[in-house]
Amino acid sequence: MPFTRRDFLTRGALLVAMGLTAPSFLTQSVEAALSGQSGPARRRMLVVVQLGGGNDGLNTVVPLDQPRYYTLRPTLAIPRAEALTLADGLGLHPNLAALKQHYDAGQVAIVQGVGYPNPNRSHFRSMEIWETASLGPPGATGWLGRYVDATCCGTGAPAGPALLPAVNVDGSLQQAMWTEHAFVPAIGSLAAFQFRTIDGESPDEQSVRMETFRRIYAETTTPRVYDTFLRQVAVEAFDVSAWFERIANTYRPAVQYPNTGFAQRLRTIAQLVHADLGTRVFYVGHGGFDTHVEQARDHAALLRTLAEGLSAFLRDLEARGRLDDVLVLCFSEFGRRVRENTNRGTDHGTAQPLFLLGGAAKAGLVGPTPSFDIPDTADPEYQIDFRSVYASVLEEWMLARHEPVLGHRFATLGLMRGTSPAPGGDPPPAPPAERPAPLERMSAAGGGTTVYVPSAPTAP
Repeated sequence: MPFTRRDFLTRGALLVAMGLTAPSFLTQSVEAALSGQSGPARRRMLVVVQLGGGNDGLNTVVPLDQPRYYTLRPTLAIPRAEALTLADGLGLHPNLAALKQHYDAGQVAIVQGVGYPNPNRSHFRSMEIWETASLGPPGATGWLGRYVDATCCGTGAPAGPALLPAVNVDGSLQQAMWTEHAFVPAIGSLAAFQFRTIDGESPDEQSVRMETFRRIYAETTTPRVYDTFLRQVAVEAFDVSAWFERIANTYRPAVQYPNTGFAQRLRTIAQLVHADLGTRVFYVGHGGFDTHVEQARDHAALLRTLAEGLSAFLRDLEARGRLDDVLVLCFSEFGRRVRENTNRGTDHGTAQPLFLLGGAAKAGLVGPTPSFDIPDTADPEYQIDFRSVYASVLEEWMLARHEPVLGHRFATLGLMRGTSPAPGGDPPPAPPAERPAPLERMSAAGGGTTVYVPSAPTAP
């Protein structure tokens, strides 16, 4: 089977794959960062957190004043006395207490009723729509990938390119980060890209072995241009491996991160923020939200992991004076149905709330509370197009024109401090309503799927 560029990205061959783009660009950028000559001060960064599986927004941001919420969820509804009160008859799930502290401190915005016309309930198609920002046929790039291409490789590129313009801190590259030109690696941790050790090997022995490999690659000659290029890549990789180790060793978290995979991935992002390599976009996932069965237990644990991980990350940034430099966007591919199912869970829904976190977010509630004046088997209709949220993030935070990235002019919402809403153009055409395939259930680890038949028709 051919080993493609995509394989490099998804299998984590960062150091080699970086060289496939421009080896000298890699080493020069790292040297600049480690010598204190990094990019512009106060660089704005975006961290995107994707909640895989379809988060239950109604049990995340709880409609406390809606009697039908309690009627339709006899075992799953969050009791009013346990919810963390916000405003306008809303509350947060009790396991979001760590996040509520940041809401009270003015560091969290909650955008309600986010979705798109004629929503699709398939995990895979919905993720494709959210990650490409397109309701039509899927393209070859993601919305953040197009942003990275434009700002790092196109007419909007700054004078000095960054070492890592974007990083997917996960084992695989999400479609949102697919690019046409720029390189975006998928990494699990900085430690994973250091020179591999052999059991029982001393540091001196490792150093000798690494230098031997480096010398072999540096001194070997070949008439083939491609082989020469790969030798250069290998030499660069050895050098960058040592530099990445130095970056990892210079970071000491200002707070204790929880011992969860999600929190540790956020810690890796904090390392890269601290390194000042010019990275503008980070992407990280937190899966397991496909709660068709026994939701109360599983969803509570997932939300606690989310809140405690994000809280540690925000407090770490704040302690380092970087909270105003980073915006976190947290979303899922869809919400869940209002009515609970017979397995004490919920099935695939449509609209959802999403979160913006950071010192620059205009804190509070955005958008109207979802209406429950709907049939028992229906879902609250979306009120805000998710592409307007993207447009707002691009225009108001990343200071980039959103039309070239999203392919249309959308309304912006004034989500950042000091900004105001702005109208969009005519709505883009919506796809025709269609009955989706049977509902999949995603495993927490992202493995196999179980098929669920919709409990009610989802299209005429």
